[in-house]
Amino acid sequence: PSKEDACSHTPIKVRGIHTYMCVPEEAYAAAVRSIFSNADYSGAATRYKNPQECWTRFEALLDRLGRPGAALHVVHIAGTNGKGTTSALCEAMLRESGVRVGLFTSPHLHCFRERIRIDGALVSREAVVAGMARVSAAAEAVGGASPFEKLTALALLCFDAAGVSWAVLETGLGGRWDATNHFSPRVCGVTRVGLDHVNVLGSTVREIAGEKAGILKRGVPAFSVAQAADAAEVLRAAAAAAGTSLTTEESMPPLEASLPAGAAPPAWLSPPHQAA
Repeated sequence: PSKEDACSHTPIKVRGIHTYMCVPEEAYAAAVRSIFSNADYSGAATRYKNPQECWTRFEALLDRLGRPGAALHVVHIAGTNGKGTTSALCEAMLRESGVRVGLFTSPHLHCFRERIRIDGALVSREAVVAGMARVSAAAEAVGGASPFEKLTALALLCFDAAGVSWAVLETGLGGRWDATNHFSPRVCGVTRVGLDHVNVLGSTVREIAGEKAGILKRGVPAFSVAQAADAAEVLRAAAAAAGTSLTTEESMPPLEASLPAGAAPPAWLSPPHQAA
């Protein structure tokens, strides 16, 4: 845990009420350690070694926990580049619309609790400790869980406990067999697909796109940024096979079309560092 995580008092917001909960530092540190206790840093991605077995085990874990997140409206984001930013933008738009929303992304930059946010705020240390007590017991009962599976289950428990109605979930690796793919979302998004985790997902953009496209589901509208030809072809075919629509950046109306006549796009949409 980072220095920020080691603070002794963490502000939390429960059902609109701000309060402070004191969580022993060691209890929080132990909860975080338990998540990564079986981490494999070789890059082999255990879930992809025996994907169906891991999929079934995680389903059992969710059952053991009472199917957390089952009532959530989910926005599911996959891709190689930009999926964290896209997830954060979706969360900000939902929050601005007035709904309560959770955000699950990885990895964290400064503080472990960045991975799980409730209405824009870092999840409390108290929620991490309480959630991991349940996840650890459930994981032991079903024969184990990978660090990302434990993280996903923890995020869902935290979202349910906080009472959010929407959740934005960023895939951890690929999409098809990802722990975040055990739900029926309201909408899916695919950011730019490129070469990533080639030892697990495949050695070509086409193969990797096929794994990312695994999040597309029947009747769930999907959106994609402009893709390389191979990735675009795979995504279109996957959408057709899933029986869903796929709206690509090329087919979207220009931003100006949604603005009042003569109005210019806000400056923050065209920052200087992105100028051609």
